[in-house]
Amino acid sequence: MWRQIISSLLLPLDALPLTPNAKIDRRALPAPDHTQPELEETFIAPRTPLEQQLADIWMTLLKLEQVGVHDNFFELGGHSLLATQVASRLRQTFQVEIPLKELFELPTIAQLAQRIETILWATQKRQSSLGKLEKLIVETGIL
Repeated sequence: MWRQIISSLLLPLDALPLTPNAKIDRRALPAPDHTQPELEETFIAPRTPLEQQLADIWMTLLKLEQVGVHDNFFELGGHSLLATQVASRLRQTFQVEIPLKELFELPTIAQLAQRIETILWATQKRQSSLGKLEKLIVETGIL
């Protein structure tokens, strides 16, 4: 887990820019480069509407133009604070609760989509069973 806490964006500098008071001049630091990092995985575009929605969330938060379904969120520049924003967007978009721990364990769109599909399927199955139970209660006049 510590790997995800380490900054994924490091810029080598010959020296830190300093103010006249010998403090780091933050305004003189170079702007970070938000281009897509080199990844080990071959790019595979989202294949389903769910994967596309997840990719859109990641691209927005990571400020990237494309993400593949096997790209690792943390290797793309994600970190724990952005992961909390992903969890919030998942709650808003899909009405599913994905614990932050699971985002660290399922760091790709493909893995996350599979988990969300499982949750949505279980929810739908539960609601279907409740609907059948309510119908049975009404038909038999139990209540």
